Amino acid sequence: MWAIALGAGLLGLGVPVAICIGIAATIALSVNGTPLLVIPQQLFSNLNNVGLLAIPFFMLTGAIMDSGGVSKRIIEFSQALVGFMRGGIGQVTIVASMFFADLSGSATADTAAIGSVMIPGMVKKGYNRAFAVALQSAAGSLGLLSPVSMSMLVYAYTANVSVGTMFIAGIIPMLLVVASFMIVNYVTAVRHDYSAVEPFDARKLWKTFREAFWALLTPVIILGGILGGIFTPVEAGVVAAVYVTLVSAFIFRTLKLSHFKDILVRTSVNTTRVSCLLGLAFVLGRYLIEAQIPLHVANSFLAITTSAIVLLILINLFLIAAHTVLETISSIAVVIPVFLPLIVQMHIDPIVFGVIVLINSAIGINLPPIGFCLFTAASIGGVSVEKATRAILPFILALVIDLMLIIFFPHIPQFLPHLLAGR
Repeated sequence: MWAIALGAGLLGLGVPVAICIGIAATIALSVNGTPLLVIPQQLFSNLNNVGLLAIPFFMLTGAIMDSGGVSKRIIEFSQALVGFMRGGIGQVTIVASMFFADLSGSATADTAAIGSVMIPGMVKKGYNRAFAVALQSAAGSLGLLSPVSMSMLVYAYTANVSVGTMFIAGIIPMLLVVASFMIVNYVTAVRHDYSAVEPFDARKLWKTFREAFWALLTPVIILGGILGGIFTPVEAGVVAAVYVTLVSAFIFRTLKLSHFKDILVRTSVNTTRVSCLLGLAFVLGRYLIEAQIPLHVANSFLAITTSAIVLLILINLFLIAAHTVLETISSIAVVIPVFLPLIVQMHIDPIVFGVIVLINSAIGINLPPIGFCLFTAASIGGVSVEKATRAILPFILALVIDLMLIIFFPHIPQFLPHLLAGR
């Protein structure tokens, strides 16, 4: 276990996550007497899975949407939809972030993409700079729960559950989190007299909806195709990439042939980053399984309690701590194999547990010591991490309340999957 502690220490020194995981896995396997030849073999065998082909195609879809001007249309529609409310620019930030699925595989990247536009906009409208940073940081984590989230795809692969069911299960929890964030922003806006962006205009709402319609249809096509058995998740990624290309090129007419060099470079870089994280995380996961860590963890937790609710709360505390130092995808690949046998033993639905894991991640990536989203938003907004941490606490409280609702009422994420299954 000291090898893992070394990896965590290197991470705290600013060493890239993939390198930290790789060093920890290499040392752990060496001490365990496992030949190091296992590492490249495991890297290849773990990534040589047709299901993971969905990752580059979803990333390609996200890159095309960004270059094709889709982001601008979604923000304009969000502004027409909720901009009339108190604290309108903050509400726009939350709703726009909801529409941006986690297609890049990194909530940090989503925070940077939206925050570079919305944080200056909030400050210009009179928002306290630290609160603007906190709001964007919290909103940047919404993509984790959105349909076609890359993190959900990785969880479904790791936990061996249906990708389509996982996507559908996240919809109501995502709306719950969105509502709680909007309440926090509204209360703050009333206290500090933050005004609306513009009065409500039904004609503008209809106009921006028509302009954003084809973009908003993308997750519907993906979900409908997967759940309807029309295509697999991998094929859904291909269909989505082709669809957004046609929409951006021939309907919006904003995508040019010259854009594809940048699109393909960004997709390649992001795919390589995520593949390295996943491959090395799976190698570390193999060591944990060989060392019988899941068995030891199960025995330790069951010695404390046999209540599924108490057990979930204890696991949540561990997961939040893990997500403060690891990005979502790498954390899922390392931690889920450890806890999944215990979850199954306690008869907890793996789909519900997946939603719980992602909400824990939304909390963890917004907290020090590393807090990827928080640090990214703070650097964009030019605010110290200490001020941003204090400002984000109301959003963290909202997430904790949402998390408790999911734990005590698991039918919330189960409702739509059961409804569509006719149960």
